[in-house]
Amino acid sequence: MKRSNKRLMSGALASVLLVSVLSACGNSGSNGNGNAQASNDAAQSDSTNAAANGGNAAAADNKPAEKKLLKFWTASPEIAKVDAPGVKAIRDKFGVDVEFVPTGGEGFKEKVNLMISSGDIPDWMKEPSFTDYDKYMQQGIISEIPQELIEQNMPKYVEWLKRFLGDDPFKYVRRDGKIYALPVIWDIGIDGLDLGIREDWMKKVGVTKTPETLDELEALLTKFRNDDPDGNGKKDTYGMTSSGENIESMFSSVFGAFDAYPNIFREKDGKIVRGEIEPGAKQALEVLNRWYKNELIDPEFVVNKGNNVEDKVLTGKAGVVEFYWWAFLPGNAFLGGEQWYDKLKKTNPDFNFAITGGVKGPDGKYGISQYNPAYASGVVFGKQLEQDQDKMVKYMQIFEATQFEPEIYEKMNFGEKDQQWKLGANGTVEYIGAFTDENERKKLGLGGYSMSGSFNDYDFQTSYTSDASMRQLAKDTRAKGTRNIDILAPFNKPIYNETQDKLKQFTTQNFIDFITGRKSLDEFDKFVSEWKSMGGDKVLEEAQQVYDANLKQ
Repeated sequence: MKRSNKRLMSGALASVLLVSVLSACGNSGSNGNGNAQASNDAAQSDSTNAAANGGNAAAADNKPAEKKLLKFWTASPEIAKVDAPGVKAIRDKFGVDVEFVPTGGEGFKEKVNLMISSGDIPDWMKEPSFTDYDKYMQQGIISEIPQELIEQNMPKYVEWLKRFLGDDPFKYVRRDGKIYALPVIWDIGIDGLDLGIREDWMKKVGVTKTPETLDELEALLTKFRNDDPDGNGKKDTYGMTSSGENIESMFSSVFGAFDAYPNIFREKDGKIVRGEIEPGAKQALEVLNRWYKNELIDPEFVVNKGNNVEDKVLTGKAGVVEFYWWAFLPGNAFLGGEQWYDKLKKTNPDFNFAITGGVKGPDGKYGISQYNPAYASGVVFGKQLEQDQDKMVKYMQIFEATQFEPEIYEKMNFGEKDQQWKLGANGTVEYIGAFTDENERKKLGLGGYSMSGSFNDYDFQTSYTSDASMRQLAKDTRAKGTRNIDILAPFNKPIYNETQDKLKQFTTQNFIDFITGRKSLDEFDKFVSEWKSMGGDKVLEEAQQVYDANLKQ
């Protein structure tokens, strides 16, 4: 469910914010830049400063410095134009020429690999998998990126990363003490999932307090099942629904109440653990087995997919569900469009969701398994840019400007303020005149490309799409989410890669059997033993080594 909704989220944002570039890169030999710096290390500081001032400094003989040609891949070559308002602003500000190169759609990765194999390494590539990242590094295809160069030329980007990755935002891409990528993150993945509860149903069954503990939630689910919360005179509602498709997101808030998160790697006192074999998992399964016997949870959770869960919520068959917080709010609180809230509100005028990050278990623990925001390595530069750091710096500055600086960002995405758009009464972007027509915007080169790819600061970007009166609500709701993530997801783990499907299938089937009563929980220890003998013990050993080598303080 998480991955599919990430794709949905990306698609929605692309349509609203007009940002849809898949990636961008340039050709190493295409800029006519023959002034490779033989003494690059000594000249690095001077060249960086010159670039930071716009890169137009005249050479010693007073001849204008040759403009660098930077190339950017685009998935929308019919829209991307070098004379579009945003691109013209970039050319003027940074003293560069710009060229767009079509990605070629689904064949982009193959196209880049073909370029690499022929020795025509792109200036930069976006989001190779962590496996490809390690391979590129070992093959000497990509360039080291000095951390101080990133911090100097991309301060807002670094600040964004730190908000979600902590004080060392390069920890997932550092290898042998060096950095080879500008990390890219899906920042709303780290705290996106919350527990949504039908507040209108709560009122109908006489409950005024949002559940804070597992016991309070169980009492509410019992009422949702037995007290006819939808008022149709039938016993046709369940307390909670979920999907048995992904073991990490199946009733995760119940496992979180016992500090056990199945199918992800976490650290406890320096030791890597897996939630599915922790004692807390057995306690969570005991609760879920009781809820199943008492008909509090949707019995079809076993076969539910993401769409089934949505149907159950929208047709009023269940009153509690784990899902992304923005679905529980009006669409104009975040990206615009129609969310679950808007759809339910149409037919239920008194409808509302109460939202919480989870309910506390006996030891006060709570939370929901979330998505590690570092889903891929990030932007990498071709090896040749180690000898042309001026050009690397230009790329960095343009990434920073187009994704984090309002002046350039607005020109790129919406055009010139008060010519193509204005801020409406709700504080959101409204196109004006002929530019209310999307075709007119396309003619001007608005929409369809981003110069850096996926450096999406959603707090910044949605300040143009969310109603000003609802921004604090969105911020407060998001803050409820816990950050329980797989801390080893960004690292290559060969043993785990070979074993994970078998272990996940084994765990999922056993957990469903434990919940539905087809298997007694007296067999939980046997399950743990078998999980380890199937390769789980080697997986944990490898995971500990990966943690010790890369993340241990």
